[in-house]
Amino acid sequence: MCKKVFLFLFLLILSHQNFGQLQDWAAGFRVGEPGGFMARKYSANGVNAIEVNIGTYGGLWGTDRNYKDGEFRNIGYSINMLYLWHFPTLVNADLHTYYGFGPQINSRDLYEKNSTKSTRNQGIGAAAIGGLEYFPIDAPSLSFFSEIGFYNELLPNPFFWHLQGGIGVRVNF
Repeated sequence: MCKKVFLFLFLLILSHQNFGQLQDWAAGFRVGEPGGFMARKYSANGVNAIEVNIGTYGGLWGTDRNYKDGEFRNIGYSINMLYLWHFPTLVNADLHTYYGFGPQINSRDLYEKNSTKSTRNQGIGAAAIGGLEYFPIDAPSLSFFSEIGFYNELLPNPFFWHLQGGIGVRVNF
């Protein structure tokens, strides 16, 4: 019994050290909020990464949404940079979890209530995200992910919250 427990713990430790198919860089696309293109640079420690996202904002959750004294009725753009922590799960070394946060800039047209007159509204805030990423054995340079998080605007409308997340694919190289 003791040998089996020792063997199990030894294999568990070895699997935790295996960081799957993480390489130096990853690039991909997300369908969701924000949707668009992303690039990720992994650190040498295999745990941290910096990710930059450029894409649409307000297309999936909140195309028509009240904001301050007006409302959003369209899709805008978003740029964010996230600092991430990335770990393989204990269940499967090819299934990873990650979470992180960072700054985000958004731009959308803000329409006055009951009017067709609009002004360009830009917001600066913080984004937080958490997700799962799967690295298939048959396609070691690909990964598929699903994530969920939120955006909290700081300027010009403090504490404006917006749900974020989506699904996508990355190529690791």
